Amino acid sequence: METNKNRIRRQKHPRYLASGKKDNLRQITLKEESLYKPLLITFLLFLFAMVIIFPTSIFDEMIPEAMSFLRRLVGWMSLSATATLLILPISVFDVELIRIFSSIDVYTDLYVAFVVLFAVFSDTLFAFVGYRFTKTLRRLFARKAKKSDIQKSNDKLQKYGNLGMFFFACTPLPFTLAIYTAGAVRLKRKWFLIAVASGRFVKYAAISLFIRIFGINLVEIGQNLFSSIFG
Repeated sequence: METNKNRIRRQKHPRYLASGKKDNLRQITLKEESLYKPLLITFLLFLFAMVIIFPTSIFDEMIPEAMSFLRRLVGWMSLSATATLLILPISVFDVELIRIFSSIDVYTDLYVAFVVLFAVFSDTLFAFVGYRFTKTLRRLFARKAKKSDIQKSNDKLQKYGNLGMFFFACTPLPFTLAIYTAGAVRLKRKWFLIAVASGRFVKYAAISLFIRIFGINLVEIGQNLFSSIFG
């Protein structure tokens, strides 16, 4: 009986071969299910890029207007990403938005309202990207920033928190540096996103209302000024 019990105990606790100390090989086990999601996401992103970038898909024949509008949205998002994550003297996204706001005869007020909301969404999205990956992006894009601007954003965010972030979002203050500083000092994420979205909405809504109400065509004014200067 004792021998049988010992055998049962040995069966419950199987022995494994121990690898030697000189053996540096490691065994890595991957589940097949763990590969489905990243591969599916990669395929969908590749398919989306192919459909958007190359205007030769079957969707361009079926819904040409929708595809053109979708490409316009992608273009706006690329401008928003550039203006939000890169430190530039002039916001390329602001230039495009001012062009749209100034084209009173081309774009309706409803279309302008949609553009404002989409710009707020896009800027907030990429502001969150800058906040989330502030160490990497700051090292890549904020190396040549002025020390005075960096110190200014640090002081204001340390003092006012997300209220200061709101003013950076709705005024000509250096918005990109404020995003990276907010990520470094770890402002509360929820209120950071609210401050950015509300600040950008105030900025874009004020610009669009000012241009549309007074009928100012800044594009035409700029073209006339350019032609008068350079002949």
